Amino acid sequence: MEIRVKRSEFLNELAPMQGIVERRTTIPVLSHILLRGEADQLHLAATDLDVSLTTSCLAEVEGAGGIAVQARKFLEIIRAVVGEEVRLILEDDKRLTIVAGKSRFKINGLSPADFPTLPDVGDHDGTEIPFAQLKAMIGKIIFAVSSEESRFQLNGALFKLKEDSLEMVATDGHRLALVENILEGAKVEDGVLVPRKALQELLRFEGEDKVLFRRGEHHLSFRLGRREMICRILEGTFPDYERVIAKDNDKQAIFDRRNLTDAIQRVALLTGDRARAVSLQFDTERLVISAANPDLGEAAEEVTCEYGGDELRLGVNPDYMVQFLSAMETEKVTLEMKDENTQCIGVPVEGQDRRYLCVIMPMRI
Repeated sequence: MEIRVKRSEFLNELAPMQGIVERRTTIPVLSHILLRGEADQLHLAATDLDVSLTTSCLAEVEGAGGIAVQARKFLEIIRAVVGEEVRLILEDDKRLTIVAGKSRFKINGLSPADFPTLPDVGDHDGTEIPFAQLKAMIGKIIFAVSSEESRFQLNGALFKLKEDSLEMVATDGHRLALVENILEGAKVEDGVLVPRKALQELLRFEGEDKVLFRRGEHHLSFRLGRREMICRILEGTFPDYERVIAKDNDKQAIFDRRNLTDAIQRVALLTGDRARAVSLQFDTERLVISAANPDLGEAAEEVTCEYGGDELRLGVNPDYMVQFLSAMETEKVTLEMKDENTQCIGVPVEGQDRRYLCVIMPMRI
């Protein structure tokens, strides 16, 4: 088999595969990409058994066949060679010759028969979601997804189709982020948990088209153009997040988002690695952010705000606050509070989302 493919187009489809393959694995084939020539297409596939990605690019194919090649090294070679065209010559199912310009490489691979069988969601009906909208929504909640493997049901985000909207929610037990947007033609479905890795890979996709979302018995499919990502549904029960969102926070402070973000980051420089906490002292028309560390010293900064409530002191993790503020698109943000023992709720002022908020649990200082 011999395949001729445009190098630039090949690279565009090859690069996203790197986030899928497992680099540290006891199963060697999971660090490989499957290449398969068929008709006028070069098909590519990568999987870590939980998340899979398939795509293709136009090519001139003589014969038929396939091979699994080591993903990282193969990408390095294709990036390094020069010329508009790359020739892939399959000598047998375990050895591939790469020719581009004046360069020639021969690399060892694995038989396609050794590559795992990729999952399929079947012929289920799907829902089309504007990709720009989906990508923006993921960016606004992914920071709250838990990275603790012991809390597996929190290692992803809740993906919930409502009558005319899409809602996404993530929490790690210390904070919660929720975003909801209008989605015409949405088909009501029970919420489903999308793994963190799948969300991260969707953020790497590029395109202005609509994503076709389909749900199978055990897997989810996201198709954008030639690319289709299929991920395993996370098992477990997501917390009753509406109960976590306080409904009686009667104190509000309105800030310039950038000023608040920068001030918190500066004060946080004197917090310890283990005790990441800053104090927020609210008073009429101002907020004093402070931190004290017995090993490093103290820091304090005053920020103006629209606040007319009683004096209030609240402890928060600065990283949680900054990550939420950085995910916002508006210039103004409102912090809703009740007392030092009640969660702080951040919401944008006049945002484009139907609903967007971040709940941050207080800390004792």
